[in-house]
Amino acid sequence: MAEENQSVPLAPARIHPKSDVESAGKFAIKPKPKNHPEKSSKFLVYFLASIVISGTVLLIFSSIVLRATTPRVKLRSVAVKTLLQGNSTFNATLITELTIRNRNFGSFRFRNATGQVFYETVTVGEMKIREGRVRARDTERLTVTVEVRSSNHSEARNLSSGVLKLSSHAQLQGRVNLLNILKRKKRPEMNCNMNLVLRNQTIQDLVCD
Repeated sequence: MAEENQSVPLAPARIHPKSDVESAGKFAIKPKPKNHPEKSSKFLVYFLASIVISGTVLLIFSSIVLRATTPRVKLRSVAVKTLLQGNSTFNATLITELTIRNRNFGSFRFRNATGQVFYETVTVGEMKIREGRVRARDTERLTVTVEVRSSNHSEARNLSSGVLKLSSHAQLQGRVNLLNILKRKKRPEMNCNMNLVLRNQTIQDLVCD
């Protein structure tokens, strides 16, 4: 009977170690959630940068393309077609070539104009300039015939020197049309000096301001 009451020892439970996968899963670093405020700040920076770049481009565009400058007018050449002179008078026909240089990014349209030719301070001739148009970034050449006349007055007292000092002045009135967006009034002027040599009937020392 004593033997029946003796307890039988239980077999020790086997310990199953956890696999490496389970261990790694326990200590694995979980990814941090995305930082939405940081993403919004980057978008704001990009947006402001695009505004600055666009503003810079528009500023450069307006300062170069939409800036109207005054075209330049000058006498490129003057030739003597006919020349008649007396003791105190002279009559000459001059063939002049005018150039109108338009440096704008838009056309320049001008109206009819009249220029003057002076001997000292006396008007001795007129230049009839017909209306026209100069394309953008281009130069227009005009041929103008000028009749120069003097009377029996003191303006011809220096004929004996053989050289007549002439000057010319003209002003054009027109508009610069910038890309059909802006129109600006411009009045280019021309001031030139030259010497008419009577002996060989030529124009020398032509200088324009």
